[in-house]
Amino acid sequence: MIFLTPLALFGLVALPLVYWLVKATPPPPREQVYPSLEILRRLTSGRADTARSPLWLLILRLTAVALLVLGLAQPVWLGRSLTSGADRAMILVLDNGWAAVPHWQERLRAARSLAERHFRAGQDVTLLLSAPDPDGSMAAPFTTQDRARFEERLLGLSPHSWPTDRTRLASQLKNLDQAGAQSPAHDIVFLSDGVATGSDPTLTSALAHRSSPVSDMRWTGCETMLLAAQQDDHGVLSATVSALPCAAPKASPFKPGALTLRVRAENGGTLGLFPLGAAPDKPTTLPLPPLLRNRASRIVLERDTGPLPGPSAIALLDEGDHRHPVGLLTQGSQDTPLTGQGFFLAQAISGVGTLHRGTVSELLKQKLSVLIATDGTLADETTRHLVADWVRHGGVLIRFAGPVLASDPQAALHDMAKTLLPVPLINGMRQLGGPMSWGKPQILSAFAEHSPFEGLPLPKEVTVTRQVLAEPTPDLGSHVWARLSDGTPLVTASAFGQGELVLFHVTGTADWSSLPLSGLFPEMLERLVDRSAGQQDTSALRTLVPFAMLDAQGNLVPPPEAARPITVEALGHTAPDVQHPPGTYGPHLARKAFNLGNALPPISDEPMLGKALTPDRVSPDHVLAPWLLGAALLLLLADCLIALWLRGLIGRLTAIGFVIGATLLPAPHASAQAGTAPQAQPSGEDDETPPHQNGVTHGVVPGAALETRLGYILTGHDDIDQASREGLQGLSNYASDRSSAVMGHPDGLTPGKDDLAYYPLIYWPITEDVQEDPKRSAALNSFMAHGGILMLDTQGVGSDLSTRDEGQTRAALKRATSGLVVPPLSKLDDHHVLAHSFYLLHDFPGRVQGLPVWVARSGDDSNDDVSPIIIGAGDWAHAWAMDAQGNTPYAVIPGGDEQRTQAYRFGVNLLLYALTGNYKADQMRVPELLKRMEQ
Repeated sequence: MIFLTPLALFGLVALPLVYWLVKATPPPPREQVYPSLEILRRLTSGRADTARSPLWLLILRLTAVALLVLGLAQPVWLGRSLTSGADRAMILVLDNGWAAVPHWQERLRAARSLAERHFRAGQDVTLLLSAPDPDGSMAAPFTTQDRARFEERLLGLSPHSWPTDRTRLASQLKNLDQAGAQSPAHDIVFLSDGVATGSDPTLTSALAHRSSPVSDMRWTGCETMLLAAQQDDHGVLSATVSALPCAAPKASPFKPGALTLRVRAENGGTLGLFPLGAAPDKPTTLPLPPLLRNRASRIVLERDTGPLPGPSAIALLDEGDHRHPVGLLTQGSQDTPLTGQGFFLAQAISGVGTLHRGTVSELLKQKLSVLIATDGTLADETTRHLVADWVRHGGVLIRFAGPVLASDPQAALHDMAKTLLPVPLINGMRQLGGPMSWGKPQILSAFAEHSPFEGLPLPKEVTVTRQVLAEPTPDLGSHVWARLSDGTPLVTASAFGQGELVLFHVTGTADWSSLPLSGLFPEMLERLVDRSAGQQDTSALRTLVPFAMLDAQGNLVPPPEAARPITVEALGHTAPDVQHPPGTYGPHLARKAFNLGNALPPISDEPMLGKALTPDRVSPDHVLAPWLLGAALLLLLADCLIALWLRGLIGRLTAIGFVIGATLLPAPHASAQAGTAPQAQPSGEDDETPPHQNGVTHGVVPGAALETRLGYILTGHDDIDQASREGLQGLSNYASDRSSAVMGHPDGLTPGKDDLAYYPLIYWPITEDVQEDPKRSAALNSFMAHGGILMLDTQGVGSDLSTRDEGQTRAALKRATSGLVVPPLSKLDDHHVLAHSFYLLHDFPGRVQGLPVWVARSGDDSNDDVSPIIIGAGDWAHAWAMDAQGNTPYAVIPGGDEQRTQAYRFGVNLLLYALTGNYKADQMRVPELLKRMEQ
C-alpha cells in the first residue's frame, strides 16, 4: 500500500487532542447551603446526564477521525504485477489484429495494470501496436510517464480486422534499441493474441539478441475461431471452423450443440440455423433451398450466448451469386425495332441484368438465371424438353402469350412438363373492346399480398385489350400473381422442380396491352429476375476494387485508405492485410467476398515470445480513499444520531416526522386504490417456473388459470420449441397491443401429463420423428371436445423454402393425428369466420405463403360450428417469432415485412376465433333477423 498524499497522515497527531476533548469534564461544583431551597432535595430528576462520555462512544469518534485522516492521505492498495520491477522502463507491445477482438477490454485493463507501477516510479512506458493503421503505416511508438496521457491513448485504440505484421514490429523494436543504446535496458511485455503468423520467425530472431527480460501474456483461445465458407458447383453451402486449443475443457467450444451456424439475409433476417458438426474442421453442409440460398448474404458463427466477436466468425458470401443473367429467346421478325417483342423485352431487361441472345442450345450452355421466351419459340417438342430439364434444376422460365399460344391445343393439358405453362389455358384468346366485342379494355387490379409484384404502383393508363384465359381450376387463385379489374389472370406462376414457370397472358409488345409501354413493365421483370437463383461469372472482370470491409464488430464499413484492388486470379491465394482487408470487392452484380477464414490457413498456436504470463495473476491497483472517507462520514453521522438519542431528542424528532409524513403523504387506502389499476392486467413475468413446466403445477394455482395463455406442444427439438415459444409470445404481444385480449406468456405442454383445459389454442409443429401416442390423442380429443382449438403446422413442407421430404412429413402427420377425432375438412377461404373475426383477410400466410389451410367443414353443430382443428403448412411460429430484444429473428419469404404483418393478422383472427367462437357468423345474420322481426 502507498499513500499519494502522505503529509495528510500528520492529522493522526490530532487524535490525542480529540481524546482529551472528549474525556474533559468541568470542575466539580462547590457546595453552598441555602435553607430556603431545602425543598429541592425532595425532587427527583427525570433524566440523568452522564459525567463523562462512554468508552464505546469515545472509540467510535476516534475511529471516525482516523478514517477521515487516512482517506485524505489517498491510500492505494497495490495490485499484483509480474514484471521484474519498476526500476527500468517498459516496452508494452499490444496485439491489435483480428485475433485480439475476443479479449480486447481485458487486454486494455492488463496494459493499465502493467504500466501503473512504472508511472509511480517515474519510468517511461512505451506502447507499440503490432497491426498497421488504416493508412498502411505502423503506429509510431508512444512513450510517456503521464498516466492521463497513457489512458487517453488506450481509449483511442480499437482492434483491426486484418492480421498483425510481426516483421514491421521487429523493425520497430530494433529502432528503439538503437535509439536507446546509451539508456538502461527496457523490459518488454507482449500482450499477444497467440495466433501464429508467417512472420513469427523474424520477430523471434529479433528478440533472441536482447539481454533484457521478455514476457508474453496470453488469454485462453476458447473464443478465437476462424470460419470458412464454401459453395460447390451445385450451389450447396458448407462451412468449416478452426480454433486455438482451449485450456479449459469445460469451456471447450466444440462440445455437441455448443456452436451454431446462422445464415442471414442482406437485411439481417435469419434464413437458417444449423448446428456445427462434431468435427468442425470438416465441412458442415447447410441445406438451404435455392430460393433461400439466393438471398443468403453471410454466415455467422454463434455460441449459445450469442454471436462470437470479431470478423473471423463471419463468412461473407459472393454477391456475384446474386447476379442474374437473363437469356432472351426470340424468332423471326420479333427483333424488329419499335414493333417486335424482342425489342421491347431487351429494352426492359437492359437495366435489370445481363442480357444474352441466341438459340435455345446456345443459351442453355451458359449460366442463366432467367430465360424469357416470346410467343412461338417453344412450339417444338424437343425445345420444350430441353427447357423443362433446365427449369427443373432451378431456372426461371418467363413466357409471353400470343396468337401461337392461343391456338395451341396442348396448352389445355394439365401436364406442366409438356406445356411449360403454370396453368392450363382455354383455347383461343379473349378480346376486350373493339367493334366485335361487348366488353371494354380492362385495367389492372391491385396486386395480391402474396404476389412478388406487391407494392408496385399501378399506372391508370395501362389497359389490356386481348389475353389468353386460364382454365378455372380449384387452385387457380394460388397461381395468380396479377389480375385485371374483372378478376381474370394477367400473370400466373407455378413451381416446377426447383425452378418456376411464369406466364404473362399478354404479348411482350403493345398490340395486346399497353403494359410494355409503361414503367411498370421493367419493374415487374426486375422483381421476377430478383427471385431467380444467382450465377457466378468471373470472366467479365479481372480486377476487383475494394467496396466494403468488415470491421472488428463484424459490420461492413468503407475500406481503409491503404486498401488496393485485387485480381480475380489472386483472390484465392492472397493473404489478408491492411491493403487487402476482409470484405467485398468488385462492382454490383459481380461482387466477390474475401474472408479471413478462406484466405488464412487453419489457426495454430504462436510460439512463446518470452516468459509466460497469465492475465489472472495481474490485478489493478485499488484506490481506497473513497471507501475510507465514506466510512468516516457514516461514523460521524452515527455519532450525531447517538448524541441526539443520549439527550432524549430522538423521540421528539420522530414524532415531528410522523406528523409531517401523515400530512403530506396520501392515506394508505387511497394509494392502494390507485395501485390497483396497473395491476389489473396480470403478467406472467413473475412466474419463475420454466416455460416447459408451466402447464401443470402441483399444490398451487396454475398460471394459465390466472391469465389467458397460449400453449404449444413440446417436440423435443430445442430449435423448434424455441421458435414455437417465441412465435406465440410475438403473437400474444401483437394481439394484446391491437385488441382487447390481454395475453400472458405461452406455455410448453405435454398432452397426457399437463392439464390442457386452461388453453383456448394449442399450437403443434409436426416433426418427422413424431410417433403415435394413445395417451396424447385422448388428452387432445378431450381438449377439442370441450371447446379448445388444436393447430397443426407442418412448417412450410411443400414450399420452395423447405428441404424436408414431403412423403415423410405426410406420414408424420398421419401418425400425429392417429386416434384424434378429426371432422370432415375443407379448404379455408375468405368466406369463413376466420377470415373476418377481427381483420378482413383473403390470404393466410406464415413464413411461407400460397399453401392451403384446412378447417372443419361448416355445419357441425356439435361444437357450435367452430373448427376444433386447423391444419396447414404456413410455418406461422417462425413468422410470429419475437426474441427477447423485440426483434423478428426469422426472414419471411418472399413478402418480407408486409407478409409478416398479414401472418400476425391471421394469428389475431385465429386467437379471437378461439376465444369467442363464431360470434362473427351470428353478426352476419343480424340483418336477416331484424328483417324477420319487422314482419
